[in-house]
Amino acid sequence: MRSQSTPGPFLRPVRVTITIPYNAYQALIERSNHQGRSLSNLAAYLIETSLQALQPNEHHQSRSEAMDGYQRHA
Repeated sequence: MRSQSTPGPFLRPVRVTITIPYNAYQALIERSNHQGRSLSNLAAYLIETSLQALQPNEHHQSRSEAMDGYQRHA
């Protein structure tokens, strides 16, 4: 049996749960309503296009750099 991380001819979508700032959530809701698409579809599209836009050397950023200023508070 093939693991989910092993590429195959037909990859199925994977469901994930993330935590985002409230203002980002509100912006996603407004944009998804304006475009007439689901929040899930819009979020997946934005993540995918952002990853495609990365330059090859940006794949090696540290985790803190990749978070684009989103800071966790203890």
